[in-house]
Amino acid sequence: MRAFILAAGVGSRLVRVAQNRPKCLLNIGGQTLMSRMLDLLQSRGIRDITVITGFRADLVQREVGDRARLVHNPFFHVTNSIASLWFAREHLEGDALITNGDLFFEPALLDEILADPRDRVMLCDSTRVVDADYRFTLDGDHIVGFGKDLPVERTSAEYVGQARIGASFMPAFRRRLEEMVGTQKSGMWWEDVLYSFIPEGVPIFARDVAGIFWGEVDYVEDYDRIVRWVNAHRAAGEAPWPTASEMDLVFSPPASVA
Repeated sequence: MRAFILAAGVGSRLVRVAQNRPKCLLNIGGQTLMSRMLDLLQSRGIRDITVITGFRADLVQREVGDRARLVHNPFFHVTNSIASLWFAREHLEGDALITNGDLFFEPALLDEILADPRDRVMLCDSTRVVDADYRFTLDGDHIVGFGKDLPVERTSAEYVGQARIGASFMPAFRRRLEEMVGTQKSGMWWEDVLYSFIPEGVPIFARDVAGIFWGEVDYVEDYDRIVRWVNAHRAAGEAPWPTASEMDLVFSPPASVA
């Protein structure tokens, strides 16, 4: 199993929090999102890890060190995550986990996707419908609709930001990725590669992780929610959640309950 962490974005909606740092370097509970994700992947035996950088690649490189392969998207300002993955295309082989770099999640979430035997599966959360960001419509475990603008009545779950592509599907995925970038679709999300198969009758599956905590840090409110969760678990004596102390930030985060 290989893992790809997409960490090229600027995170313009988190300027007050990130302070000119990539979102993956936000410190929550005494550890950056990137460091925590690398720890979790390696704890599950995943050693072949590629981190795709863009904005402030120097800072990400310093954080990652020799724990992962680094690939750079020099056009991060004018492209989206599909281009970032394209720059790492030569490493897209075998079974792969692809994840956005601004995710915080319980270890159980990683166990869910690694246990799924299907060769094209995306994680989602059926408990987050009304306030969902990127939305899925599901027919059983098949994704049949997707987008930020889906109405609530058509929303089955929120996309979590992580997917698994099996070795048997990887060649088709890689070819489609190359075709899309080659036809000037570099402004799309990497997930659009998977969605492009749905109209052709190729099912893309969803795995519901309802009940497992996760958060994608797109807004300050997302950051606050994760910090509160970390602090609550530490207060309950549930190791290994350290105090979420973010003294280097210019705003006041929720106070630690420790």
